[in-house]
Amino acid sequence: MRRSFFAALLLLIGSLLLNCDRQNDTYEDIRNYYFPLKELTEGMVYEYDFIGNDSIAPDYWYYRSLIQDGKTYLTSTLYRSDDLSPQIHAREAMVRNGMLLEEIFFYEKDTTGKPEQLQVPVKIVAGNAYPFYVREPSGVFLVRLEWASAMDTLDKHVLIKNRRYVGATTLEVEGKKYPSVKFSLREAVENHRNGLWAPPPYSGDETYAKGIGRVHYRKFVGNQLLEYKLVKRYPMSELEKKFKAMQ
Repeated sequence: MRRSFFAALLLLIGSLLLNCDRQNDTYEDIRNYYFPLKELTEGMVYEYDFIGNDSIAPDYWYYRSLIQDGKTYLTSTLYRSDDLSPQIHAREAMVRNGMLLEEIFFYEKDTTGKPEQLQVPVKIVAGNAYPFYVREPSGVFLVRLEWASAMDTLDKHVLIKNRRYVGATTLEVEGKKYPSVKFSLREAVENHRNGLWAPPPYSGDETYAKGIGRVHYRKFVGNQLLEYKLVKRYPMSELEKKFKAMQ
């Protein structure tokens, strides 16, 4: 991927913010399709099954909302399926026109044999997690993250993710049909260890159901389809029991 493409994406940040401020009758309010912050104060595990291969373990995401210093936040943690250790932890802040990614960490397992995990801080260049107001055709909602491996700080990475609002749809979740909204997805990853190495960008989509949040996501990486769908929601105590039973 050429550097000029990344520069063009960064220029879209300003126009995105301007578009979000122009809330008028032509914009659709989709805030109720995001995660229900008022219902997540005690936290909830969202279990997403991998579609098409039963041997691949589910994704376990733990979402919890909180109010701090008068601001509303949503925290999310992705847990590894083998030992319940965190893989990703993020915090979003609610603002007038959407959710903004404020903090995110990745976790690496120590390859030297030590049991502890290594926390990898991530620089957020653009963090538009979810818009409350959209219209068709939609502008680009951009996320750009930069980080270096905790085991090798010369191993630097850049993730660029842009989404566009596609429109309303309906999706069956937990045996019930829900009105939903869909976003198209395009991602690219750069590695800067020995010069620039950037494989081709890949596409995908995400769907959010009213009153639930993200219920389906998929990516087309090369010839491989990675697809997950929400199948269950339950308290963290149930996830802990699940992993104790596996030991």
